[in-house]
Amino acid sequence: MAAVVSMPGELTAGEYRAGLALAEAIIPGSATIPAADETPFERAQEAVRDFHPSAVRPWRMALRALDAAAIAYTGRSFHALSSRKQEDLIVRWQTDPVLKSPLNLVGLIYKFAHFDRDDVYDRMGGKLNVVTSLEQPRWLEQVHRADAWTEGDIECDVVVVGTGAGGGVVGRDLPDRGYAVVFVEEGEHHRRDSFDGRAISAHRRFYRGALSVGNSPMPIFMGRLVGGSTAINGGTCFRTPSWVHERWCEELGTDVLSQGAMAPHFDRVEQLLEVQPSPRETIGPIADFIARGCDALGWSHAPVPRNAPGCDGKGFCDLGCRTDARLGTNLSYIPAALGKGALLLTGARVESVLLEGGKRAAGVEAVTSSGKKLRVRARTVILAGGAVPTPLLLLKQGLANKSGQVGRNLSMHPSTGYAAVAEEPMHGPGHIPQGYGCDEFLRDGILMLCAQPDYNVMGVIFPLSGQRLMGALDQIEHMASFGLLVRDQTANGRVWRDVGGLPAVTYNLGPEDVRRMHDAMVHASEIALAAGAHTLYPFVVGHPPLEGRRDLEAFRREKLGPTDFVWTSYHPLGTCRMGTDPKTSVIDTDHASHDVPGLFVVDGSAVRGPLGVNPQLTIMALATRAAGRIADRIG
Repeated sequence: MAAVVSMPGELTAGEYRAGLALAEAIIPGSATIPAADETPFERAQEAVRDFHPSAVRPWRMALRALDAAAIAYTGRSFHALSSRKQEDLIVRWQTDPVLKSPLNLVGLIYKFAHFDRDDVYDRMGGKLNVVTSLEQPRWLEQVHRADAWTEGDIECDVVVVGTGAGGGVVGRDLPDRGYAVVFVEEGEHHRRDSFDGRAISAHRRFYRGALSVGNSPMPIFMGRLVGGSTAINGGTCFRTPSWVHERWCEELGTDVLSQGAMAPHFDRVEQLLEVQPSPRETIGPIADFIARGCDALGWSHAPVPRNAPGCDGKGFCDLGCRTDARLGTNLSYIPAALGKGALLLTGARVESVLLEGGKRAAGVEAVTSSGKKLRVRARTVILAGGAVPTPLLLLKQGLANKSGQVGRNLSMHPSTGYAAVAEEPMHGPGHIPQGYGCDEFLRDGILMLCAQPDYNVMGVIFPLSGQRLMGALDQIEHMASFGLLVRDQTANGRVWRDVGGLPAVTYNLGPEDVRRMHDAMVHASEIALAAGAHTLYPFVVGHPPLEGRRDLEAFRREKLGPTDFVWTSYHPLGTCRMGTDPKTSVIDTDHASHDVPGLFVVDGSAVRGPLGVNPQLTIMALATRAAGRIADRIG
């Protein structure tokens, strides 16, 4: 056991002892994976502080709760137990209805800090390839850090808040129509030399985080850099399913968003992004694995369409693309807009919409990390920060909310993972993370895609601790990994005013969400067994691996609840709902606010409900249409 060191002002000596012992027990190490020690434990403290100062208190409470539980179970503190007794406790706690949540919280942060260490990453077989030199195209002259801007207020035709799937697209098309456009982006402009493959630095620099509170906590991951989430996602490009278009037409009472009406906009986006199915050789052996299993079952399967021409599959997309193969808006749209004279201000968080005469949108006011304020005055304001930031901004100002619907109707696409041990090597980290999938149950609200993480991510996503975790990771080269997504039963979530600087989000998983995810894991298991896998890992908290058909049938009969799964969300949608009735919606079918002239919302918050597929292409097609409608409005 390492020496006890107190952390004045944060952890007491007792908390430190308990926390370090937990880290060592959760990640005990194996023949190929170094054990945890003081380094990941102290990096975990830093990660908690960096996320938000208010997170330190619940972190300390979780450590104290687990140490108190050890005393209640054994009469001794956790650090005073033998490694065998610590392992036994962890196995029990993983299924304890009270303790599994704090254990998973602590374990997640420890694993995040440990597996991102260079020495651990190297031992597991990873290799960082850092870009050292870049070309300097002329359009970069139009990118300015807001902190360094010295020319006072800016005047333009259109100000666009955000540069992702909504803002990046609408902001590119308007300069083509002769309008002066200024982008305001809270994050920074990162190029491929910033994408070093390190998970902790990526989440610090490229992501904004939120956590939904309800019947099961769910982290929400969103991009916070130029390009938004399009710069740090898997590049998956699905069109909106036909039945979703039909639902929109029925709900809106108009066919302006019908599949036929939207087709030209999808065509244009796919052309600009060079969307095409992933090549089999860069997807890797998991393509054959899924195809073999699906063929045996008679289920539909296919390579995933992606906006990544020339992708070599040698990097984890969610940490940024080091080859610029994935054409996020940071590469496919923003440079074109800047080349037409648009201006991009980075590192500026918009705090309010300027109003002319107290009624009409006339620009925005932003603040930088140093506290400097900046105004951009414009005839038209387009909010495109995403389904959490956009309603937060409107709620803060009490704007565009006569309907009372701002922040409501949040859907999340609840997601989780699944893994199986194949006979043949998969070598997932050496191939496209999300390149192949099964769409057999898409209409039923289930999407199953391969999800091959890098070495420094694989250990984080497994909902296991101790020797069970080590046993799974020792088979990493043969691991066939899946991402499972379900369409929400109801859009019941809500974004409230932020609390202490963090977004306040509530969301409850419905019985149908839980049933769908359970079914998704059963279906994934059936594919894996039909493909020849021998061990299955459903991502159910504390659940032992399934060994063969008999275990699967027992798993099929289990009664699972919301807290049994490890949920994540990458697709928040619907919080500024589009509609034709101002009493029940925030914006009209042209993306214009019902209440505030000159104000438009063009991002995931405008999408009416869950799609059941990755929403990137849908948001971009809607933004393409919106550019034309907005141009017609402003004349």
